[in-house]
Amino acid sequence: MQNSHLSAARVFRIALLSQAALLLLALGGLWLTEVERPAARGSEVSWILTGALAALATYALAVFLTRLPGSLGSALRRLCALLHPLFAGCSWGQIAVLATAAGICEELFFRVFLQNWLAGLVSPWWGLFAASVVFALLHFASVLYFTVTLVMGLLLGWFYWSTGSALGVMVWHGLYDLLAIGMLARYPHLLGIKPQNTLRAG
Repeated sequence: MQNSHLSAARVFRIALLSQAALLLLALGGLWLTEVERPAARGSEVSWILTGALAALATYALAVFLTRLPGSLGSALRRLCALLHPLFAGCSWGQIAVLATAAGICEELFFRVFLQNWLAGLVSPWWGLFAASVVFALLHFASVLYFTVTLVMGLLLGWFYWSTGSALGVMVWHGLYDLLAIGMLARYPHLLGIKPQNTLRAG
């Protein structure tokens, strides 16, 4: 149990350091380059609510796919079983901090800076795609996880590009991560992960 907490503390520190690095890169990039941001459409409050609903919908879809009986569901459950030990010792406070940091820092870097910067160099569609690929590569844990993260990055990038709402996309990302990490850490059985799989993965 003590080793689990030490591991969780180490994961927490590494995750926060990586988020801090992305935040510095984003702020530095926005300061050093002229990045044209998409015009905001609609009210910020409506896009924040939409981002929250999108987070709930995409996580519900992720749970549904993970519990499927076929090869896709089995592969997703194996992936969850491998990731579970990383977060099992994290407190709800740590999970909330990690999710909030990811929502703010990653969206500032990948969407507000990188996507806009690349869009200005080539085209909005190219910026969206390339930033999503970089997003997926920096989250690479397996080919399946890369694919899932790429799709999520494309959705987040499209949302940001079409709404111009940085807050909305941060809410989507942060709330999704809160649900995903919280469920993975505290309720893995609801994802269809059997205790023996979790123990074996650890």
